[in-house]
Amino acid sequence: MRLTRRVVLAAGVAFGAGMGLSGAWAQTKTLTVLSHKVHENVARGLTSGTTGGDVAGEWAKANGVELNWVTGNIDPIHDRLGRELSLAESSVDLAFVINKFHTPKIAALLEPLDDRIKAEPIEILDSIPEPMKKALTYDGHLTAIPFRHATTGLHWNKALFAEQGLDHAPRTLDELLEYARKMSYTRKDGTRVSGLVMNSGDEHVAVLTLLSAFGARLFGDDGKVTADSPEMVKGLSTMAQLYKEGVLAQNYATMTIDDVITAMQTGQAAMAIDPFARYAVYNNPDSSKFPGQIDVVVTPSATNPAGTAITEIWSMAIPRNAKNKDMAYSLMRALATKEATIRIALNGNGPVDPNAYSDPRLQQKLPYTKAESEALKIAQVIPSSFDRSVEVAAIFREESQAAVLGLKSAEDAAKSMQSRIERLVK
Repeated sequence: MRLTRRVVLAAGVAFGAGMGLSGAWAQTKTLTVLSHKVHENVARGLTSGTTGGDVAGEWAKANGVELNWVTGNIDPIHDRLGRELSLAESSVDLAFVINKFHTPKIAALLEPLDDRIKAEPIEILDSIPEPMKKALTYDGHLTAIPFRHATTGLHWNKALFAEQGLDHAPRTLDELLEYARKMSYTRKDGTRVSGLVMNSGDEHVAVLTLLSAFGARLFGDDGKVTADSPEMVKGLSTMAQLYKEGVLAQNYATMTIDDVITAMQTGQAAMAIDPFARYAVYNNPDSSKFPGQIDVVVTPSATNPAGTAITEIWSMAIPRNAKNKDMAYSLMRALATKEATIRIALNGNGPVDPNAYSDPRLQQKLPYTKAESEALKIAQVIPSSFDRSVEVAAIFREESQAAVLGLKSAEDAAKSMQSRIERLVK
């Protein structure tokens, strides 16, 4: 996909303290932002029906700045960032980075933010869950500020549950497995329903969420690989049995997010592990056969009464070789105030400050605010503190798929996962 450039013209003068810039910027300046299109949409309120307004545009107008947005898909923008960071001077002033690409190779070329934060604090920083900040720390320094999260939850179809005599979401892992089996059935109209689906074909987060419900983790808190564990073996063995019974989708190895969405919207699946924000898509009256009937809860866990979740983070970072670091940091601060976080969430963003979910405006818009807030507080972040994190994800998919499909035992898959990943992170 080609990167797309947009310039937001903003007339005005710098003013005020805190979010405003110094009078040294009397003339209009251009700030280049590299991001996925979704970040521009939520920061500027570009999506129809959203109510948060143009937070970034207001900052730009107040400070006499032109915002030059360069947007693209995940891989292209990170390829561009890598090239920009290798130059003597970058044309990018502020970059949005997903955590799996926040590797030592990239983080070493980002501006450490500690001194700036000490001089001009980020308002929501103390409220952001520690695992998120830890994931963005390199060599003891915070190098990016979390902006957006995608945290997994368990979506369930109330209408289908009622057909099978169930009236609530699973509350324990045992119930989740029991309900997944019971919800694997053929409806009166002939539709075959899978009890549980997830993006297991080209992603890893949803599968890891289910395995984490058994207590399995790829990495421990100390960063060591922990794939070869009894919990991982039990989780993979259980998933293999579910697949054999027809509870998991039979296209498990190739199932993409588009397949998951279609299955949930058409009643071909009763439950899905997917980010909370997918709620709007699953209940869209224009495309779903079950608008208002698909709810979402925290995924239950056998090891944590609060449940389990995994989150991916998009964060804001300043290249070390950027030209306009002060200006970039000012925008970063403006997008990370308490009020801005809520307004940007009203535009469809996943707020990284759990306190935002207490705001009545957000509660009115999103029925799942309480559940997502709880999930965010316990969510695990998959480490990227090594340069080959993308390859690690690929190894996990390959080995876990082999176990689920019965191509190798869960024990062999866990051992192979352990040894292959250890070779990459040492």
